[in-house]
Amino acid sequence: MNAAPVFERVYAALKHRLRAGALAPTARLDPTALADQLAASVTPVRDALHRLAGERLVLARQDGFQVPALSEPDLRDLYAWNQQLLLLALRGTHRSPLGGLDPPSPELHSAEVAEIIFRTIAQVSGNREQAFAVDALNDRLHAARRAELGILSQIGGELADMIGADLRTLRTLIGRYHRRRLAAVPHIVRALHRPAN
Repeated sequence: MNAAPVFERVYAALKHRLRAGALAPTARLDPTALADQLAASVTPVRDALHRLAGERLVLARQDGFQVPALSEPDLRDLYAWNQQLLLLALRGTHRSPLGGLDPPSPELHSAEVAEIIFRTIAQVSGNREQAFAVDALNDRLHAARRAELGILSQIGGELADMIGADLRTLRTLIGRYHRRRLAAVPHIVRALHRPAN
């Protein structure tokens, strides 16, 4: 088997687990154990862990790799940075970039809907670095957005309102979206650190 497809498969599987919150915060990531679980050799697992460390989804430590544990200040910074990037992307446009967005499939989790909305907003700026930054934030915030569902009400309606909003209202809704989450940060962090059943 070609090494590139094995690396991509291992990388995608590990990233999926991290985004879904399937790996506990502070858990040690043992390349040998992961290689056994993923039916791969240790080399592509290590390579994938290094790439994920570059994306800040994994911590590379002297003694190996670890799942990061978001603290309240960390999560506040991520939410604030997300809001700043979205408002910056909207600065150069005169109409909402979400006007042509199809209504999301009801099967999608609200975390995925938020990612689609925020990626679409970031792309309107025409600045690829801004779009890359929002995509990276989408990955790093995915588990928190999944945890929000058990803490915040009306998330689906909140996201639907963004899709249907004019530009001025969209800016207001983006601010409201982030303020709600900043107020709920302690609860979201606790939910992220709760052991999975």
